[in-house]
Amino acid sequence: MVTYLSKFVPHLADLTAPLRQLLRKGMPWSWTEQHDQAFNNIKQAVASASVLQYFDPSKPVVIQTDASSTGLGSCLLQDGKPVEFISRALTDAETRYAQIEKELLAIVFACIKFHQYIYGRPVTVQSDHKPLQSVFQKSVASTTPRLQRMLLRLLEYNITVHYTPGKEMHIADTLSRSYLRQEPPSRVEREIAEDSHFNQHHNH
Repeated sequence: MVTYLSKFVPHLADLTAPLRQLLRKGMPWSWTEQHDQAFNNIKQAVASASVLQYFDPSKPVVIQTDASSTGLGSCLLQDGKPVEFISRALTDAETRYAQIEKELLAIVFACIKFHQYIYGRPVTVQSDHKPLQSVFQKSVASTTPRLQRMLLRLLEYNITVHYTPGKEMHIADTLSRSYLRQEPPSRVEREIAEDSHFNQHHNH
């Protein structure tokens, strides 16, 4: 992720120098307070105003999303530059979703958080989960109940999902693995989980 964003971070080579020294051949591994400081400086630089750009309503919007086994991550991009990063942990119930359900939940999460940017305009969504493309090409009725609820929630947005190989998804992948633990699920995401829970008991 840092390498991808390097072209937007001034003096990144200076910030990463202490960490790159650890990778030199024959260099003994010894993580010190200096390396902690360098790592924190890099994180601050990546999230700084010089990296994040202002949203431009005249430019196309791309949303990159990813779901790990325990978290969701997304980034809104214009011209390949990040406008905003978001992430959150999965709830206990969500960790038991099938992977395709987690990946679709990541899209729901992103659309809700980026609503003010994307409502009423076409948006490209990048995901490294290839089966998602076919889900959007089928009728809603042909999918599972949980996927149906998420797809219905997404009908208010004009999104087109494109499969993008994971090696090109550095930002969302990093965010889904190093997520914000204090970010709670939205009302819509809670309703999806509650509907599923109710239906499971009703079916039994």
